[in-house]
Amino acid sequence: MKRKPMLVLAVFVLIALMVSACGSKNNSSDTASGSAASSPSPSSSPSVSATSSSSPSASSAQQVDIKLGAKDFEYDQKQIHVKKGDKVKITLTSDDGGHGFTIPDYNVTINGNGSAEFTADKAGTFEYHCSVMCGSGHTKMIGKLIVE
Repeated sequence: MKRKPMLVLAVFVLIALMVSACGSKNNSSDTASGSAASSPSPSSSPSVSATSSSSPSASSAQQVDIKLGAKDFEYDQKQIHVKKGDKVKITLTSDDGGHGFTIPDYNVTINGNGSAEFTADKAGTFEYHCSVMCGSGHTKMIGKLIVE
């Protein structure tokens, strides 16, 4: 008879942990070489800034800073556009807790609030998604990096 109340309690605790994952703050970040850039915060419109590169071999390459906001199981930018050769810095901000960002094809991952830098050296369209299991809407947190 004591098994049923303990089982019910264990299920409630498990559900509470899963739901609270999106509310936890995680300040760790990983930086990998590759490519990505964005700069909008969750409460503002998307912004991207670019400056010319001083490298003679990459005359058209630019430094692109992207601010990406994550909130309520979505990113504030569904697409990020950069040019092949750009040096990209993506800064992720999540006011509502534990979200992340990853572009597997560029080996770029940010867990929680933080940033990552990479060079967009492959043209094409690459999916990015949340790298932190954040709750029921986790699988909807996707977007596209478009390298032209």
